[in-house]
This record gives sequence, structure tokens and C-alpha cells, in this order.
Amino acid sequence: MDFVSLWVKRSPVHIPFMVAALALPLLLGLASPDSASAQGAIQGYVTQTGGLPIVGAQVQIVNSDQGAVTDGDGFYRIDGAAAGERSVRVVYLGSREETRTVTVVSGGTAAANFRLTSVPIDADAIVVTGTAGNVQRRSIGNALTDINVEEVLEKAPVTNLADLLQGRAAGAYVLQPSGTAGTGANIRLRGISSITQDNQPLIYVDGVRVDNDATAAGGFTVGGQLPSRLNDIPPEDIESIEIIKGPAAATLYGTEASAGVIQIITKKGRAGETRYNVRASYGTVGLGHQDFPENFAALGPLGGLTPEQRLANIQALNPRGLRVEKTLADGRILLAQNPIENIIQDGSYHDYTASMSGGRDNFSFYASGSYNEEKGPMPANTVNKVGGRANFQWSPSEAFDIAVSSGYTNNDIRLPNNDNNIFGYWGNALLARPDRIRQTATNFFEFGEPFTPVEVVDALESHFTNDRFTGSVVANLNPRSWWRNKATFGVDLNAEENFQFIPFGVIFNLSPQGEKFNHRQTVVSVSFDGNSTVSYDLTNSIRSNTSVGGQILNQNTDIVEAFGENFPAPGVSTVSAAGTTEGFESRSETTTVGVYFQEQIAWQNRLFLTGAVRFDDNSAFGENFDFETYPKVSAAWVISEEPFFNLGFVDQLKLRAAYGFAGKQPAAFSADRDFNPVSIRGGIPTITPGSVGNPELGPERSSELELGFDASVWNDRVGIELTYYDKVTEDALVGKLNIPSLGFPGTQISNIGEVQNSGWELGITGLLLDTDIVDYDVTLTLATNDNEVTSLGGEPGFPFGFEQRIEEGFPVDGYWSRVIIGHTDEGRVILSDDQEFIGRASPDFWGSFGSTVTLWDNLQLYALLDWQRGHLTHNLTYPFRLQFASARERWDPDFIDPIDLANLLTFVGNGEPLPWLETGNFTKLREVSATYTLPIEYASRVGARRVALTVSGRNLKTWTDYSGVDPEINVFGPADFSRSDFLSVPQSRRFIFTVDLSY
Repeated sequence: MDFVSLWVKRSPVHIPFMVAALALPLLLGLASPDSASAQGAIQGYVTQTGGLPIVGAQVQIVNSDQGAVTDGDGFYRIDGAAAGERSVRVVYLGSREETRTVTVVSGGTAAANFRLTSVPIDADAIVVTGTAGNVQRRSIGNALTDINVEEVLEKAPVTNLADLLQGRAAGAYVLQPSGTAGTGANIRLRGISSITQDNQPLIYVDGVRVDNDATAAGGFTVGGQLPSRLNDIPPEDIESIEIIKGPAAATLYGTEASAGVIQIITKKGRAGETRYNVRASYGTVGLGHQDFPENFAALGPLGGLTPEQRLANIQALNPRGLRVEKTLADGRILLAQNPIENIIQDGSYHDYTASMSGGRDNFSFYASGSYNEEKGPMPANTVNKVGGRANFQWSPSEAFDIAVSSGYTNNDIRLPNNDNNIFGYWGNALLARPDRIRQTATNFFEFGEPFTPVEVVDALESHFTNDRFTGSVVANLNPRSWWRNKATFGVDLNAEENFQFIPFGVIFNLSPQGEKFNHRQTVVSVSFDGNSTVSYDLTNSIRSNTSVGGQILNQNTDIVEAFGENFPAPGVSTVSAAGTTEGFESRSETTTVGVYFQEQIAWQNRLFLTGAVRFDDNSAFGENFDFETYPKVSAAWVISEEPFFNLGFVDQLKLRAAYGFAGKQPAAFSADRDFNPVSIRGGIPTITPGSVGNPELGPERSSELELGFDASVWNDRVGIELTYYDKVTEDALVGKLNIPSLGFPGTQISNIGEVQNSGWELGITGLLLDTDIVDYDVTLTLATNDNEVTSLGGEPGFPFGFEQRIEEGFPVDGYWSRVIIGHTDEGRVILSDDQEFIGRASPDFWGSFGSTVTLWDNLQLYALLDWQRGHLTHNLTYPFRLQFASARERWDPDFIDPIDLANLLTFVGNGEPLPWLETGNFTKLREVSATYTLPIEYASRVGARRVALTVSGRNLKTWTDYSGVDPEINVFGPADFSRSDFLSVPQSRRFIFTVDLSY
């Protein structure tokens, strides 16, 4: 055809001859059925590692204009390909370009399947977090971590958002405080910034700010473990997660963003035929891998009974697992028993998700439904979750599109009493003594429980239920190529009902006629976010992007509580039926209004300078505080695209720097003077002083300097992200002691403190081996953090948690204790008069190492290790076992030196934690899995386009010198920095089998 065109141009008067030349082959073709044999077709599938289809990949025959785009199954077909050897190239954003040579047989179809591997650093990827609208990654001057959730779910035993983040983002610290099913974790980015306020990052879902606080338990407690609102988001509905870790990147989010931002982007539909996916998981949850301590006690003569007679009386009760350890030198019988092993059970895990997606050229949709059921490793611990999502996108024109995102979740969680709780399983089991096993008139203490028989604990009911809806409408209006506008309206609604019920006649010592506490809470957050960006060329090489935007967030919290005790008879369970009732109600509302301006100058699309400022006002600020200003500047330079750059092994290198501010608002009513209503003399209402208030109160103000680079090396096989940050929180909110003459007790919250954090973050991803048979890729994350309270504004330090203190010049989460300064002649310890700093509760170094081997594009083997270093764990369980005499040290003289025991009891008696502050260092084999993707021809036999089978395990092995059961657990649950191992349930082990079907 090129020859004919050339001929026509040179000889325009010979058009009749050209027509004849074109007609002759056609006539010959009609006469000969073999004339089309010079052409054939090329078809195949384009997938990524693990067999997942790639949708929208561009497939083209090299040196031709023939090509195709992959559909929802990753399938393409190119008809009319000339016979012979042909090179076929596949291009997809974020993946390495692949080219293969195939032989096209005349009249036949050649197969060319491709498996693309991701580029570790993709400068052209579009990001949404921390920017004024969607922009290319190359233009941002701060670190941003993105997680491809679909890839993670293919191989990892992920059941919630915390699992998704753990070990997959450098600098993200995830504390899983318990193995209790349905409870939440603590997520922290770049250390502890605030002394008195929340240190967890903001969470956005499809551009909507959502509530991520732990469930409020009101006037009752099940211990430290509580459900987290982060668990309301099914991982199967998430497409990707973007994480910005500090104020330098979070400036545009303003007040409350100083602890970082996590943006969750849910799945969207794509044009094409409707596609279906069904995913089913079944597994076991258990604690059998943990090494639980045994309980001991010695039987001697008592009340005229010999040790043997006492043993016979105990054995007559048929206690579970009781055994005689040995006879001591003084004739006593040493008994042993392990109550925990008798209490724990093999739990189960079920998760079912079905989804559908598709659409036309201007409309697409995604819809899903899910059901999750989990039975925890302890009695009275169950989770039932039902959810659904519906997302729609409509593009009536090239200038306008609108997207609707909506998700609903219903949770019903039953939590057992535990931790520091006299009605808890763990406390009654670990502090039990086998010599106290007894039968009473009402209850059987089968382990010698010190507080409550376990069958009574079984009868207590603590339920946490909620209905959660999160929805957003995002509209994009681009009336001109240089003018982009985006508006996001969202609502997050969470309605909880939590209750604790003690039935009539169960607990005779404390509540013989029963009681019930009911807590109902509704949190409604409404937000609006709008921005407009004008882009224009100042010169041929310089482009300007000017943005202006604003946000409004309004949050209302309504709480109603009711308490009743002394029911008239068994079977009655409503508060109104109790003999004594009480009620409580509270309402709070906060509103944040912010506007921002941003200017970005881009030179030749490789050097970017950005400046921005945000102005915020909040209803929680004092009446004399007007608004806060948060500026930022950043620079990004893709230096590898400069003509002078010549490092052969470096494919792409971006240098970046950012400096910016973000804030943390005070809690509602912190600035207001208030009074507490009370009742005296049998019902006479009056008030007493509450908070003195502070009309000058403003937000905490955090500044951060961030420096780093992103690099892709060795033919895009290895990606490196390195970042240094230095963060200072000024005007930190600290309680200032009130002047007694003012008549108000306690403290006045004031902007007088300062906290510093600094550290390094390193992330490496690498495809070390890439062959037709085997691929091997690795990920490595490393992070450090130095933390210090540099000022308390002249106020004295103060304690919190168990044996922790806030003091100037030391980490926020420091442990303090009196220390040994000498010994008596008998070897007894002499303690210092004052407490000294011993160490910090959070690690100063942590990281992870992930490894994936793919064989024949079908079998994927995966493992993830993570570790934490440089911190202490407070083993408060051990001194309580000494105090309650359930530990062997209290009974067996051969087990511990008497002087050592006496010294330990000295620390117990003085309430000092020094011997129990142990290294919390650990390394965990966090995840292991094997995934097999059936070949397409086998999947089609069951009517599926893709079938993947996965066997996975979580928390399989721990390496640690910690003497307790698990160095990760925390009696305070997802608390910011209070930490202690005190009668808490350790991490559970999970084995999960998953079937993933696509139709």
C-alpha cells in the first residue's frame, strides 16, 4: 500500500492504471479460494504475576498500525496479520514493555501470551493523595507509598486494613495488640507527634473523610481490646491504598493531618461485557502454637488433712489437666495445671465475596456483596459481618464525568472480658492456683480462679454492633483542556449499639440480681471538597498549574446510655425492667473549614517546583484564636531525563524535597469553660466546676522537612525509595495545672509543648530473576525513628499507663522505674529514691522482607518476615503471677534462688517495673502462602475465565528473647503509646484456604 501511495503521488495521471492494479488481485482472489491464505490472526492473554488479567493493555504488531486492546480477561485478538514472522509488542502503564516474535500461518491463528511485570518506580502513574487533583507521581516532592491491594489479596492471608498495611509500607508501624477476633490495631506513621491527642492518620475512602476511632464502650469495659472502625472496610473492595506520612505531604489536608493520611481507593468498573468474581475463604484460627505458662501450687497439711487427703478432695472434682509435678523436700505435693490450654479453642474463619463489574463506553459499574464469620480462639468471641458496595461512573461527554461510590457494613461482634479485668478469662486463668480448686454452693472454681469462675465468665454477654454507610459523589468538569474542576461530596454514617449484660443469679458476689449497660452512639460526618486547576504554558518549556480549593467537614456525635441493675427474676434483660436505672446523654459537633492555594511550575515535565498554603478554622479553637495557616514548598527533579545524566545502571532517578506544615485540632469543648451537672440531697439539681476553658486555644502545629529520592535501576528491575524526615510539633496540647483560686480542678489544656521526631525510611522492590520458568521478586522496608519531648512549657512531667511517664528530654512513651543502686550483705537489692528512664515502648527500628517465587506463571510461593527493634515490653503479667502465687517460683525452692525470689518480691511490693521491662525485639514469620492459578483451558471446563487456589498462613513463627507469651500484645489495645503485656490474649495463628473464580 505504501508503494501504491508513492506511485500515485509521483504519477497522478495514471489513476486508471492504479485502479486496475488494485482490482486485479481482488479478481484473482475471487477466482482462487487460497488468495486469503497470506493473512492470519494473532491472539492471546496479557496477565501479571500470579495470573491476574491486565485490562486495557495496548497490543500492537511492530512496524504496523495493527493492534488491539485487552478486555476484562486480559484477552486480545488481531485479525489480518500478514503471514510470516511478526513481532508483537505490549505496552501498559506501570509495567515493563514486552515484545515477542510469533509465526503467523496463512489462514491460522498464532498464540502470543504475555505476562507483564511491574515497573518498581513509575513516574507517570496518577496519584490522588496530598495533591490538588489527580497528578502524575513525577511531579510530587514528597514520599508516597501505594499498595496494589488486588496483588496482595492474591497471596496474603489479609482479613482487615491493618493486615494490608503491615510490612508493606516503609515507615508505617502497625501494632496488633491482641489475638481477640474483631478487635483493632494501632497504625502510626513517623512516630508520636502529639502528647495528648490522637496519633493515628486520617483515613479517606474515595475522597471522603471517614471515622477511624476505636469503638466507644461507654460505661462498661471488656478490657483494653475494642473493635476498630477500620475493620468496616472489606479488603476485597479496595483497589489501591496511597499513604502520605507526614506534614510536608499533608498540608492540603490541614488541621488533624499532622499524623499522615491514608487514602483508600475502592474498585471501579470498566467498559466491556459484565464480569463476575466469586471468592470464598475458609480457615482456622487458634492459639495452640503459643507456649503458655503453667500454674503451680504446693499442698501441705491443712485443717487436720494430710497433703494426700487434700489432693484426693481436689481430684474428686475432676479438674481438667491437673497433675502432680513432684513431692517437695518438706513433704508438700507440688501441683501443676495449665488453665489456658483448657480454655482456648480452635476457632474458624469464613469469608465470602461476590462482585460484578462492566459497562459501556460512557458508563461503568462495580457492585459487590460480602459475608464474614469468625469464631475466635476463646469462648464468647465471634464476629459476623455483612457488607455491600455499589460504585458507578458516568461520562456523558469528554468535558464532564461523575462517579458515585457507596459502601455499607453491618457488624455484630461478641467480645470476651479480658486483660485487666476481674471478669476476664485470661486474668482468672493465669492467676489461678490449683490448690484452690473448689466446689461452692453456686459455682465450681475448676482452676482455682482468684476472681470469677470461668463458667460465670462464659455467661457474661458483651456485644458490639454497628451499621456503617460511607458514600461519595465526585464530579469532574473540564470545560477546556487547560481548566480542570473537581468536587467531592461525601457522608460517613456510623450507628452503634453496644451493651454488656450480666444475667440474674450469675455473679453472686458483685451483682446477684444482674445488671445491664446499653451504649448507643451515632457519628455523622459530612464533607465537601472542591478544587479548580488552571494549566497553561508560560513558554515552550515552562508550564504553570494554578490550583485553588477548599474543604468543609462537619461531624456530629450523639451518645445515649442507659444502666439498670437488680432484675426481678431470671430471663429479664431490658434496662427498663431493672429495679434501679440511670440515663446519660451527650451531643457534640465540630466543624472545620479550610481553603488552599497552590502553584506548581514545571520545566520540561521533569523539574517541578510547588508552593501552597492552607488556611483553617475549626469550631474547637478558642474564641480569641482566628485561624491557622499551613504553608508548604516542594521540589521534584527527574534528573535521569536530563541530557547530561549518564549512569548506565540507573534507568530513572527522581530527587525530591518538601517542607510543610499540618495541624492537630483539640477535642471538642476543650476551649470552653464548662460545668458539670450533679444531683445532691436526694435529687436536687446543681452544678460543679468542670473545665476552666482556654479562649486562646489553637491546634498543634507540626512542621516537617523531608528529603529523598526514587530510583529505578538495572533495567527497571530494582526500585529504591529513600527518605529522611525531621518533624517538629510546636504548640503541642498539654494540660497546664490550674490555679486553685480559680475554683476549677485539674488542668487547662494549652498550646505549650513541643515534640520532635526524625528518622529514615527505605523501600526496595526488585525482580531478581525473570525467566520463562521462574520469577523471583523481593521487597524490603526499613525505618528508624528518634522521638523526644523537647518542652512541656514549664509544666512538670506526668504519668500515664502502667509505669510510663511524659518528661522533657525523653521519648513520649518512656518507661520509668526505681533502679538498683546496691545490695545488702545478704544480697537484697537497694533501690534508688527516684525513678529513672529505662527505655521506650515503641521501636526505633523496624522493617520487613517479602519474597515471591513464581513458577511457570501458575504457581506462586510467598513469604513475609517483619521485625521490630530498640524498645521494651512491660511484662506486667509476671509480677502479678508472683503476687498471686500462681508462678512456680513461689512454691519450688529448687526452681529459683531464695535471694533472687526475695529481690523480685521487693520490686513487686514497691510497685517498680524494672525486672519486668524486657527487650521487646522480635522477628515474625508473618505470612506464608502458595497460590496456584489453573491454566486457562482447565478453568474454562468449569465455565470460569480464571481459577486461583491459595493456601496461606499468618503468624507462623516468632523469634524473640522476651519471656512472656507474645512481645506484640498490649493491654491497652489500640492506644497511642500506653503499652503493657498484662493478662492479654496473644496473636492468633491463621490458616486459610481461598478459592477465587472469575467469570
